[in-house]
Order: sequence, then structure tokens, then C-alpha cells
Amino acid sequence: MDSDVPAMGFIYGAFLDAKKEIAARFDNEEASIQEVLHIIDKRWDNKLKGPLHRSGYFLNPYYYYENKLEIELDGTFKDGLVVCMEKMVRGGKKEDIMTVECQAYQNEEGSFGRDSAKRQRRNKNFDPAEWWSNDGSSAPNLRVLAMRILSLTCSSSACERNFSVFQQVQGSKRRNRLLHDKMRDLVFIKANSQLEQKRMNKDKDPLVDRTRADVVEDEDNEWITGIVPVPVVDTADEPEEEPIPQPRARVVASKRNKARQPRKKLLPVFRDDELQSVGSSDSDDDAMAASSSDSD
Repeated sequence: MDSDVPAMGFIYGAFLDAKKEIAARFDNEEASIQEVLHIIDKRWDNKLKGPLHRSGYFLNPYYYYENKLEIELDGTFKDGLVVCMEKMVRGGKKEDIMTVECQAYQNEEGSFGRDSAKRQRRNKNFDPAEWWSNDGSSAPNLRVLAMRILSLTCSSSACERNFSVFQQVQGSKRRNRLLHDKMRDLVFIKANSQLEQKRMNKDKDPLVDRTRADVVEDEDNEWITGIVPVPVVDTADEPEEEPIPQPRARVVASKRNKARQPRKKLLPVFRDDELQSVGSSDSDDDAMAASSSDSD
């Protein structure tokens, strides 16, 4: 119900199916299901039993031909169709023609009795408005009214979604200066582009067509296997990699660490001639020291 799909022909039958299923879950004990059915009927009687809902149930061939006796005995469904005729069709002659054509629909006369029409109406997932368009040629005036009723949605949620589109289009002070016609055209384009995208993706299953990696079947997933994969790199034919430039903060820190380290004392380095001169001077000093000791 809360979608863009036309559900006027199914909402009344869906409530009836839900009540039957609830009764079956309670083993058809009226004392047990009375409280639950009272809650459903309270909401249903107040909002969802209008002429449009009743006429949609009456004009939906999936429900009508399966529950033909019950619908004809309950005159509220035909009354709902008559009320819709009076409000949506202008002209008494046209209403009389539709009443005669409605009899052909009820008796399965003309195009309503074809084998293809009977076969298609047994499918619950079909579009009843499209069925009337294809198989309602025996009632051309009633067909137009049925298509209009069965193409309606049951809530205003689809219209209310345009409020967010209006907010996106008119979301800033600069956009507030748009004129009404310009803003309405922008919202119309954006909303219809979203509907077109949804229609293009209608036959796609989001769980099947979406490509994603299966973590359970991933042998290299360390979170599943508990083994960290080690990449194997073949550097035979690859050129040498250039050193990765370090950030400036790391370079400054490394320079500071080097400056704090104590400097090593280096020994003096002498050439051969300097070593000989140093050796001769040492020998002269030894001789002088010896002579002074002898004199003493």
C-alpha cells in the first residue's frame, strides 16, 4: 500500500485475505480472534471502505470471478461503482451505457469470455488495469473508468516523497529566488528521472545482481582464516625502486638525534716522512736523557 504501485484493485481483497489467515492461525476460534478483528475492522471501516476501494475490488477480475456470488449478494460493491460513475463521469447517457457494459463484464460476454482473458485473470501478480486495456474491448466506456480506478494508489506517500525533492531543489537562499514555474519544472524532472531509474531496475534482484566479494569463500581473508597472507614479489625483471622521500618532520628528527650523539675522537694520521722525523726526535730525546743520567 505504501508504494508507487497502483494497489486500488487489491487493497480490499488483501484485507479479506489477511482476516482469513488470522482466523486460520487461531483455529477459527471466534473468542480468540475477536479482539484482533475488532482492531482491523476499526481502521478498515473508517478509512478503507470507500467507494473507490469497493469499486476496485469489484472491477478486479482476479477477485470478482472467484467470489462472484458473494460480491453480487453484497450490494455495496455495485453501489460503490455507481458512486464512482456519478463523480468521475459527466452525463447521464454515458452512465446508462456503462451500466449495460457492466452487465457484459459480469456475464463474461464478448472479449471478457476469451480464453486468454480467463487465463490471465487467474494470475494475482498481473496488472488489472492492463487486463482491462487488453480484454475490455466489449465495454469501451467502462474500460476507461476501470483503468482510471485501478491505476490509483491507496496512499499519498508517493506524493509526499516530492517534499524532499522540493527541499533539495530549494535548499539554499539563492535557490529560494526561483519562480514557482521554474521550481515545479525542476522537481518534475528530478522526480521522473528517479521513477525512470526505478523502472529500469524493476526486473533486477538487488541481492543477486549486485557484485560483491564473499568473505566466507575468500581464502586470503585473514579475519576468516586467521592467517596473514605474505605477498610474494618477483624483483628479477623489475627496476630498482627509488628511495621513498621521507617527510620533513622525520628528516629534522633524524638530524637532531645525530647532533645529540657524542662525537668520537679520531687518531692523527701521519705520513712516512713525518713518522721518521718523529722517530729521530724520540731517539735524540732518549740519548739526551741517558747522558744527563750519567753525568748525575
